[in-house]
Amino acid sequence: MARAVRWLGRLLYRGLLLYCWLLLVLYLGFKVAERQHSIAALPASIEPAGVLLIGSESGLREGCGVAVWRMSAAMRQRLASHGLEALAEARQARGHADEPYYRYAPWQPTPVPESASQVALGLSCAGADEALTQRIGRAQGSPGAFYSRKDEGLLLMIPAEGLIVFGYFG
Repeated sequence: MARAVRWLGRLLYRGLLLYCWLLLVLYLGFKVAERQHSIAALPASIEPAGVLLIGSESGLREGCGVAVWRMSAAMRQRLASHGLEALAEARQARGHADEPYYRYAPWQPTPVPESASQVALGLSCAGADEALTQRIGRAQGSPGAFYSRKDEGLLLMIPAEGLIVFGYFG
């Protein structure tokens, strides 16, 4: 009897370990896919150097969220030397070449009109920390950054902070 209980205990223990490993693998796979999906929403000429935050909430039909990347040094340099002109060709998402939904409007300098800001809505859905939210909010409301809109989204380039922000709602 004791032997059967020990055998059953080991079986349950191994089953639990397998279950935990499976959950971990699924979670990591989801995070990799989420990162790739977020990068696919950026135009090819926009160069991220690393992820700061990717967060979202979604329901059956709609969702909102934000992705925040560090801007590459080369991208910052290009924006410093050419300004808005450096973004003139950055109009179509790299992962969605033929989809009009992923076509961005012409780039404009900040401030972003309040009626156009999907970033603030996305930040509230993503659970971004207060300091990052304030940095992005200041950049949206003052000169020195650049933005472009698309259906249900806004892409914000903040050279002074070295940030690329994509917020969406819908």
